[in-house]
Amino acid sequence: MGQQTRIVLIDDDKDACELLKMQLEDTGRIDVTYTTNSDEALAVILRELPDLAILDINMPGIHGVEIASSLAREPSTSAIPILYLSGMVTPTEARDLAKGEGESLLISKGSPVKELIAAIDNLTAP
Repeated sequence: MGQQTRIVLIDDDKDACELLKMQLEDTGRIDVTYTTNSDEALAVILRELPDLAILDINMPGIHGVEIASSLAREPSTSAIPILYLSGMVTPTEARDLAKGEGESLLISKGSPVKELIAAIDNLTAP
């Protein structure tokens, strides 16, 4: 088996984090660390230096977009791709909004896990 993709997940919903962690780690090729505290997000990402950060957009405290901006300004984390996760958009809206190229994508929390895994693969491909 090849090297695992290391992900840090930031979402204020602990149940959602647990479910996503289980679903992603069941692939056997993804390792997930998460925190539900957006104020700890930067410290967790700096400690883990993951291959990808999955950020909930709308959280109490620091929003996902603010976390991503902070990561972009930090030399040690500026190259980490971002996958935004939102319950505020439908899967179709998320696909339409995420059509651009680059180092970030948006996916709806209602999207099937296989779509999430495909987005992870897309953002972490060598």
